[in-house]
Amino acid sequence: MRLRVQDLALLSLLMGAVTTFAEAPDVELRLADEEAKLDLLNEKLAALDEELANLDTKQTTILGELHRFDIQIRVAGDELELLGLQLKRGYREIDENLKRIQALEASIAELKPYLEERAVSLYKLGRVGYLRMLLSVEQPSDLTRAYRYISRLAREDAKKMTRFLEDQTALKETKAALLRQTEQTLATRQKLEATTRTLASRRASRRTLLEEISSRREMAGTFVYELEQAREKLGELVNTLAAGETTELDTIHLPMRVFEGEIGWPVAGELEGRFGTQLHPRFQTVTVRNGIEIEASEGTIINAIYDGEVAYASWFQGYGKLLILRHPGNVHSLYGYLSDYNVKPGEWVRQGDPVAFVGDTGSLSGPCLYFEIRVEGAPVNPESWLDPSKKLAGSTAATEN
Repeated sequence: MRLRVQDLALLSLLMGAVTTFAEAPDVELRLADEEAKLDLLNEKLAALDEELANLDTKQTTILGELHRFDIQIRVAGDELELLGLQLKRGYREIDENLKRIQALEASIAELKPYLEERAVSLYKLGRVGYLRMLLSVEQPSDLTRAYRYISRLAREDAKKMTRFLEDQTALKETKAALLRQTEQTLATRQKLEATTRTLASRRASRRTLLEEISSRREMAGTFVYELEQAREKLGELVNTLAAGETTELDTIHLPMRVFEGEIGWPVAGELEGRFGTQLHPRFQTVTVRNGIEIEASEGTIINAIYDGEVAYASWFQGYGKLLILRHPGNVHSLYGYLSDYNVKPGEWVRQGDPVAFVGDTGSLSGPCLYFEIRVEGAPVNPESWLDPSKKLAGSTAATEN
């Protein structure tokens, strides 16, 4: 069965694959950036797969189950992003090859009449066509001119024939590549759709577990105990970080506590949970919250509340992706439930710098920011440190309450 470009084009259109991509002068930079993103996503997926494998060998707890769901959700989310980039690349390659096929067919169509005409002419002249043309010159004085003309004509014929044959070969190869790319892109799209369903399933399972915790007293009690253990471990982590820090920064920067009550907020949003003791409305169990929760959309940029150094940026059970900044004056700010980081441990950040993004890793109530301030290792009420007008960190304009 002969493969027609029209058939491939129709298939690509049905897949939604034919997209016009504007040729940008920085196309190489764009492709390099795309390659970097693909490499980064593959690295993240490998790390998550290893983390998930290690988690499966540990004792199962409610927080552990939530952690497992969060990792599975992150894996599915990163796979979606990776497949999306691969799909975009596939669409672009299909589009480029369709354009190349059209150009090759146009070139072949242009050469074919000329070569057919030359073939007929040479056939009529016989096997020694060019020589016969040369010998047909009547005047000896025209022999040199005729030789040059015939040589130029022969070179032109050979050049066009070579181009014609090369175009035909390239056309055949490009059609084969287009067919492969179309099949690969269709498979990638099917994987993307399957991964989308997997992501929805993981999120539904996580919601079901949270609903079960809220409806069953014994599970709620166990979960409260696990959260208390997680809070204690977080306190130990901050103390460990503080113990290993030097006082050099404290001597060259103003202590953060000088600006208590005037510090900008890390993100704009309504308070969803306040500092202090909390009473479960159904089971009357008492829990302690060492920070506040600020409602915000997933992916919202989180700003550093004050100059400082990134002391910690990793997963922490009970708090999801956690970021800890050390500030002058032995003060730490903690940012939990993140979707991702914008900084790495050891980096120095300025007040208002974007350091992370809002997520729901570890959160029990959807996307929000869990935020703590600790002074000399002890948690303090962040609201007493933050500007009451809810001015954002690094901003000069206050937002409305």
